[in-house]
Amino acid sequence: MRAKRPNITRFYEFSYAPVLDLVDTDVILDPSTLKLFVPFGIDNALPRQLIKLAREVPVHRAILNSKTNYILGQGIQSSDPATASFLSSPNNRKELFPATLKKLCFDYLTFGNCYYELVTNKKRSFVYVYHQDASRVRLHIDGKQALIHPCWDLFRGSNDKNLKSISLFPQFSSGDDGLLHSLVHIKDYEPEFTYYGIPSYFAGIRNVIISGLTNIWNQTRLESSFATPGLLVIPGVNSDEAADQLDAMFKEYKGALSSKANEIIIQYLADLGPGISSQEAKFISFNREKEDNWTELHKQSEISLITIHNWFRSLTPYSEEKTGFDSGRILNEYEVAMATVIQPIQGLFIQSLQNTLAECGLLLKDMEFINTPPISRINPLKYVWEIRRDTGLDYDNTDPIQKLLVLQLKNIYPSSDTLNI
Repeated sequence: MRAKRPNITRFYEFSYAPVLDLVDTDVILDPSTLKLFVPFGIDNALPRQLIKLAREVPVHRAILNSKTNYILGQGIQSSDPATASFLSSPNNRKELFPATLKKLCFDYLTFGNCYYELVTNKKRSFVYVYHQDASRVRLHIDGKQALIHPCWDLFRGSNDKNLKSISLFPQFSSGDDGLLHSLVHIKDYEPEFTYYGIPSYFAGIRNVIISGLTNIWNQTRLESSFATPGLLVIPGVNSDEAADQLDAMFKEYKGALSSKANEIIIQYLADLGPGISSQEAKFISFNREKEDNWTELHKQSEISLITIHNWFRSLTPYSEEKTGFDSGRILNEYEVAMATVIQPIQGLFIQSLQNTLAECGLLLKDMEFINTPPISRINPLKYVWEIRRDTGLDYDNTDPIQKLLVLQLKNIYPSSDTLNI
């Protein structure tokens, strides 16, 4: 069942909902205006729309995946026995902590919020850590609790049997299992927002939407053998029910034997306000001679995605440039990403875990991420025999050539006697 979603633009045969309904602030001056929780987005469906975009816009998803993987690195390690034990078994699901952390990191990058649940007993003799899906969490108006529901479109009020309440850290609440539970909230700071964080890419959300819409456009043109005559824009359609009625009417006029070839694309637009039309109804004819305009729009939107994500082209599994494999650029951009994006977020997670688990009697020590560059760079201050040893080649640390530093070897004119490394 599709929920009622007024005041959104609906793209024909796709129900694509642009994410343009973010409230100016989530500060609640009069809590009496709310019944139970602080909505995330005007219709409380912003998280679902954000994950919808992440699923259906390829380059956007590729950047989210790439950032997540680089932040996780090769995992986390510690020389402290208690910390190492926690990393290998953070809960009773036999799940390694990097798996839990990957979910947290993806949520943080996608929604600007992530949550993990602490479970312990009154004696604090153990502590488990679980990931909580950020799309299912809303914050109570008292600022001390979180509410978890599997589908907020189906929320039936405070007596909903599917609703779960849990205290926000540092408070703990008793669960049905007799244990203590607390939810830790990590959010990306945004001015004027007290309750929720906003993802760092939100300022460029229109580029994400454009990339998604141009993908739909390409699919529609392909399915219609590039014979779609144009786009019909119909304003004043303020609900899914009204759109469904128009769909049924158009389908009746087209007839059962109608194919996608020569089919008009229809876009419904909601009013900007009561009685205020967004624009006049109009038909936009597609000119095949101007097909490149759509292609350029698609390319430009995907290029812009890398910028709005504060990421780097050589670290993304996409690039519009055909410059080949530039190892120097990859390593340089990786080092910048480490200093400006990767390590700050890694530090955020480590600091949060150390602070919260200390309340449960577990002191995490010497935690560090294993960061490995996507490609290796030969250290010029190592001996040749060390490089050969590290790369699995035969080596002789008594050989005069192999006893040279790589830096020295680069200054020797190549000859038949020089060993390749």
